[in-house]
Amino acid sequence: MNNLTKDFARLLEGRGFVIENEAEISQIPNEDYSLAKQIFKSREVLVPLLSKLAIGIKEEKDAILYNISYKGGMFIVRQFLQNIVDQFLDNLKKRELISTWQHKDECQYEIPLPEDETQRRFFRSVWAEQVFRYVIMKTVQEFCKSRKISIKAFQNACLRRVDENCLFTELDLVVQIERRFYVFEIKSGPHINIIQWAKREMVLVEGLDFVRNIVCTIYDSIPEKIFEPQLLLKLSSIESELTKVLEADFPSI
Repeated sequence: MNNLTKDFARLLEGRGFVIENEAEISQIPNEDYSLAKQIFKSREVLVPLLSKLAIGIKEEKDAILYNISYKGGMFIVRQFLQNIVDQFLDNLKKRELISTWQHKDECQYEIPLPEDETQRRFFRSVWAEQVFRYVIMKTVQEFCKSRKISIKAFQNACLRRVDENCLFTELDLVVQIERRFYVFEIKSGPHINIIQWAKREMVLVEGLDFVRNIVCTIYDSIPEKIFEPQLLLKLSSIESELTKVLEADFPSI
């Protein structure tokens, strides 16, 4: 059990919870981040595509048709957007996340949906978890480097009550900066379970001024105010908004 887990475990123990397991995150981005980096860099184009793939899987479709959202008449722009999608689909195929794909016309794609459950899970949720972990760790590392302070992190920690055997909740990502904890819940769907959020709020934040409970979403339409005083961070603006949070918690001297 690493030092972060020990610190966090002591905090949870005082509230009647234990950590079942966790996986420590390397602070140095590895090859697992390459796909996440590609998605984040071209998120305006690729997130709608991934969302449509997830919906197709949920609706048990055999394939989806995806149209690049561009109504302008400039060929060079259409070609640029098409290249982004082509490269991404080629990357998915190389990673065996899809088997094939084809152009229906220059802006429309037909993509057969996978049957393998591991592949289907990637499109339902794993891609969003990877992208948010990438950008959160990148943002936090850059901030901490500028302040010359250390960072620790772990992911996928399962919590249960000390007097129960069943899972209470799973923490997608926990980051410790000095004596502060940032607990991130990553959502790829359009709906957020407010009851579950309230339970996490009670366990992780209530009465504590050094823990932030943060939901991350790919959707811009979810209102932030329903989560106040805690945080909702959106993929479109997470770098700047998370940096503001860190600057408020660790003002420069």
